[in-house]
Amino acid sequence: MITSFVDDSPTKKSLTVEIPVEEVRRVTDRTARTLAKQVNIPGFRRGKVPVELIKKRFADALKSEVVDQLVHESVVTALKEKSLVPLGSPKVDDLKFDFDGPLSFKVDLEVRPPVVPKDYRGLKVPSGSAVPTPEEIDAVLNRIREGHAHYDPVEGRPAADGDFALVDIKGTFPAGDGKDFEAEKTLIEIGGERTLPELSAHVRNALPGTNLSFQKDFPADAPDPAFAGKTVLYSVHLAALKSRVLPALDDDLARTALTPREGEPPEGATLALLREKVAESLTKDKETALRETRRRALLDGLLALNEVEAPESMIEAEIDSALREYARHLARQGVDLKEAKMDWNAMRGDAREGAVRRVKEYLLLDAIGEAEAIGVTDTELDAELKSRSAAAGMSFAELKAALVKAERLEGVREEIRIDRVLDFLLAEAAVAG
Repeated sequence: MITSFVDDSPTKKSLTVEIPVEEVRRVTDRTARTLAKQVNIPGFRRGKVPVELIKKRFADALKSEVVDQLVHESVVTALKEKSLVPLGSPKVDDLKFDFDGPLSFKVDLEVRPPVVPKDYRGLKVPSGSAVPTPEEIDAVLNRIREGHAHYDPVEGRPAADGDFALVDIKGTFPAGDGKDFEAEKTLIEIGGERTLPELSAHVRNALPGTNLSFQKDFPADAPDPAFAGKTVLYSVHLAALKSRVLPALDDDLARTALTPREGEPPEGATLALLREKVAESLTKDKETALRETRRRALLDGLLALNEVEAPESMIEAEIDSALREYARHLARQGVDLKEAKMDWNAMRGDAREGAVRRVKEYLLLDAIGEAEAIGVTDTELDAELKSRSAAAGMSFAELKAALVKAERLEGVREEIRIDRVLDFLLAEAAVAG
């Protein structure tokens, strides 16, 4: 049945299939007899309509049914014969059909490339320490002091850098390309890193009660898409000035910081204990960051040593997934996607490079997992789900049922498996001196 086979690339294959006229006639007659039992034609009892009349009267419907059957059956047989597992649905083209002749067509499909990973043991990863420095601990303690500060009113002088201004802000888009906004009684630090430089510049040297306005042109690459490439007119009312007073770094602050919202301070809640807790938290953060850095180094080395072709269908699916997640992120930030006028086509292009890399990474890690027989048992999967359900505030049964309903359970198993492959590579890696 396969008259030609073209191995276009490791991921793209083409087949030409021809079905003999005898098979076409057999399936045509069978389908016509089935159709004859279902139709009503004046002058004939149901099921007694001549097959030849069915072929003439219902030629288009009969052709469609016969072609669908023959193409489906022959594609399945051809793929099995060539041991091909397609990604997505094969594309059928150049179809030639006649009731009294052979049926021929071309099949184009994508497949996962054969991947035989090499040199994946002993990959180099950077050294590093997860032990926090005294300066890092002090920086966190200072942020804790800032979080427990109180603010005293400033009177008799204009605003200066380091002051905190209580302001009412309104923003409008003169070009009508954004959603107007306002925020009342917002506390900003004049000259602070998180404050718009233009806002600080206009509030600086102003007295409480002052109304002011300014215009800001946001660059096209601004991080917030709601403002990127747009002009905003700000109207600001300076309601009051305040100075921040930090609490002393002592046992009293430690007891306050260590006390749960509803509860009593832990036994021995001293500054020493607070430092210890801060160090523990920083250590976990640094361990996570070091682990991620080393994982990235592993993947860089793996890709450099192994050539893998990424199938286009997997790349497109990865881009779709990334853009859906980005859209959900924007929605959680309160961005109206319709009003934001996102250029999704341009974003698809921007996302492509990263998607290609992630597909290649997955193919390599999956192949290493197969080579090393790394898997996840049902018991191990359930243990992970119990951990996730507790973190999500759900019962184990609720989470598992939701994953089964969404057909995501095996996806979670695969996530865990790939994570274990990375752990295996880390254990086999060589730490740079």
